[in-house]
Amino acid sequence: MASELKPRRHLFRKYVFLIVTVVSGAMLASGLMEVYYSYQENKAALVRIQREKALSAASKIGQFVKEIERMISWVVPSLRSARAANHDQWRIDFLRLLRNVPAVTEVRYLDSSGREQLQVSRLAMDVVRSGADFAQDPKFFNAKENKIYSGPVYFRGGSEPYMSIAVAGRRVDSGVIVAEVNLKFVWEIISRITVGKAGRAYATDSDGNLIAHPDISLVLKKTNLSSLHQVAAARVLAPDQGEWQRQVSVSKDLNGQNVLTAYAGISPLGWFVFLEQPLEEAFEPLYASIYRTASLLFIGIALSVLASFVLARRLVKPIRALQEGAALVGAGKLGHRIDIRTGDELESLGEEFNRMTAKIAELENVGRLKRFFSPQLSELIVSSGDD
Repeated sequence: MASELKPRRHLFRKYVFLIVTVVSGAMLASGLMEVYYSYQENKAALVRIQREKALSAASKIGQFVKEIERMISWVVPSLRSARAANHDQWRIDFLRLLRNVPAVTEVRYLDSSGREQLQVSRLAMDVVRSGADFAQDPKFFNAKENKIYSGPVYFRGGSEPYMSIAVAGRRVDSGVIVAEVNLKFVWEIISRITVGKAGRAYATDSDGNLIAHPDISLVLKKTNLSSLHQVAAARVLAPDQGEWQRQVSVSKDLNGQNVLTAYAGISPLGWFVFLEQPLEEAFEPLYASIYRTASLLFIGIALSVLASFVLARRLVKPIRALQEGAALVGAGKLGHRIDIRTGDELESLGEEFNRMTAKIAELENVGRLKRFFSPQLSELIVSSGDD
């Protein structure tokens, strides 16, 4: 019988488990949500800062190219035809261009038929009236059609990145000036960009070829980064059309390290400037915040466990007193009284129990009196009958 009355689960454990689960669950959910939203907000803010730096670098590189185009346009012989060409004057203008624009290493003039009339170079001897045919060269016919042409990046001598900029004269019979531009200036812009302690910036052309990187050896090796996720995505998305929000923000760098990355396009060249920062460094303040949150969460859970023990004990103690009192009354100890001082419904229940026990005791006393006087009453009734 005693085994049947034994509770399946103790009330104290039940209350402790319930309180700890509710309080700890709420704190854990709140902490996880705080960490998640802090992560997203910090990541968005960091990517936004990196993108602003990338946009600034892209703007400087774009201005660099446009300035060279402007300087070339200044020396385009737009007011005279090839027949009236003054090669000495052109040579002076070309030398002035080389002096004013250090990035330009070579300038040549192609007449309206695409024949080379003059070449002035820092790296080779000047050439006059070579007559070399460039009529089918993209630098010539694209410049004639569009007035300005920026060629793809190529590596001179198999190492240094260069590009060609061609500017055509305004008149139909004017020729085209082609300048060979050393992209070292782009490297100077990129190398000055700081991204935290270990971050870096680099630039690629539309094919993913590295044209500027703080580690110049990677450029000289003609490294192609098109296999990197962020570079592949940049070649597909159109960041200048509001698509940058969908760009890859967490990826791997050339060494396989997780990085936070952002980029900006350089129009109309089709180049890209990327900024990367090691993920661990970028999120270091966030990680510190997460550790603080985790510590506070651990302390809160520990306090909730302690509080649950105290509260459960205060809840269970009067219930046990009621249980023990009921057992004693059931065993015949009708004089037992339950003393509960909680000031709530449990105390009222204890008082009701005591009143009930008192009434049971009164009824028990009446029953005893009846049993005691029953024989005497019977004798009296019999004696009255005899008379």
